[in-house]
Amino acid sequence: MPTETTNEPPTETLYARFSKHIMSEVTFAKSYLATLDKRPIKIAADYVSDPKKYPNQSPYILPRQTNPFPRNAKASSSQDAKSTPNISITLKPMRGGETVTLSGIALDSTIYDVKTQYAAKTGLQQDKVKLLLNKKPTADLKTLQELGVEADAELSVMIMGGAAAPSSATSTPAAEEKASPVAADPLVGPSTAAEFLRTDEFWSDLQAFLSQRLRDEDEAKLLAGVFKDAWKKL
Repeated sequence: MPTETTNEPPTETLYARFSKHIMSEVTFAKSYLATLDKRPIKIAADYVSDPKKYPNQSPYILPRQTNPFPRNAKASSSQDAKSTPNISITLKPMRGGETVTLSGIALDSTIYDVKTQYAAKTGLQQDKVKLLLNKKPTADLKTLQELGVEADAELSVMIMGGAAAPSSATSTPAAEEKASPVAADPLVGPSTAAEFLRTDEFWSDLQAFLSQRLRDEDEAKLLAGVFKDAWKKL
């Protein structure tokens, strides 16, 4: 009697099952690692890197400070007031007028501060006042100490054109005490331009003006002499 044959698939071996299981685990591990690579790396707060793994490089040196560090004005104001002496500045107009003396001026005061106090006492416009030290113009931002002033000094005052005349309300009590009946009369001076050109004050003012504009005292003195010689030949 013939035997019946069946078409059943062969039974899967244990090795085949194990191989499929291993391959599925490997595939899962690769996909999991690929997913982790896409995420940002996070380092714990207490992480410390190994200094031996640092790249070799030369040490960084800070550049030299070009400007001095700002000082605390509140902390140093009392010290500066004790260390900086106060002097008296005498302001004498070049074209004649009242001489003003400012006392209690610190050496670290600027020319602008001195001009402001002078303008407040005389009633003149501050921007029309020019101060000269030893017949040399002074810059507004320069301090007295930077100009070489160490004790009581005298500054010449040059009034620029267009300055308003001082009002009587701003006159000082000292000037009123010194006033006399003769002082009430108009100031005696040159009545014509020719007489005014013969005065030394005009040529001194011209030289000071040229020195301020040219910022060269020798050149200003030379030009003032040329102008004076040309005027004499007229």
